[in-house]
Amino acid sequence: MITTVIFDMDGLLFDTETIYFCCYQKAAREKGLDFPFELFTACIGISREDANQFMRQHFGDKISPEQLNQRAFSFVEEYLMSGQDIPVKPGAKEAVELFYRRNLKLGLASSNMRRWIDFYLKKTGLGFYFTTVTSCEEVSKLKPDPEVYLKTAGKLHSDVSQCLVFEDSIPGVTAGICAGMRTCMVPDLKQPNTFVRENAFKIYTSLWDIPNDLKELLS
Repeated sequence: MITTVIFDMDGLLFDTETIYFCCYQKAAREKGLDFPFELFTACIGISREDANQFMRQHFGDKISPEQLNQRAFSFVEEYLMSGQDIPVKPGAKEAVELFYRRNLKLGLASSNMRRWIDFYLKKTGLGFYFTTVTSCEEVSKLKPDPEVYLKTAGKLHSDVSQCLVFEDSIPGVTAGICAGMRTCMVPDLKQPNTFVRENAFKIYTSLWDIPNDLKELLS
């Protein structure tokens, strides 16, 4: 029986991936370069080292990934400090509240930095629902490694067999599955691959679809 629900954050609860993409485009344009959408999606949900390697292959010696990351991050910080709303994905708040009302333990497992996670959760009010949060600073390996999910389950004193995971990215879903957890995908920018289609518990088009499957999800 499921006692614990663990959510990813970027691309699942918040439509922040579009913010990040715009910031990387802006950083690249400063150097007269283009940051294509295909490169951005290739870098989603993987370790910073692997993402940097993709950028090196694309840009060569025109710009270093470290320089590009630093500038893009500064643009993200400017956006966050500008007071603009954080776009919440359709059905996200309702899905979190649904499980909260059923007295399930809720955790958040993200590859993002803790200060950005805390900002998003406070800005949107969703932080109220989560008992624990695990960020990239707390793990040695990022998704698709299962460490972030195993650590989150440990904080909640939950066995992996009791955990239900919701993710939007292929690396994230892979991490949940490899952790031994019941894992569902709600695709954002990329559609599921063969491994996900064969091993995910459910694949949804929207978080709005969750209530219809609640009995099966929690059984």
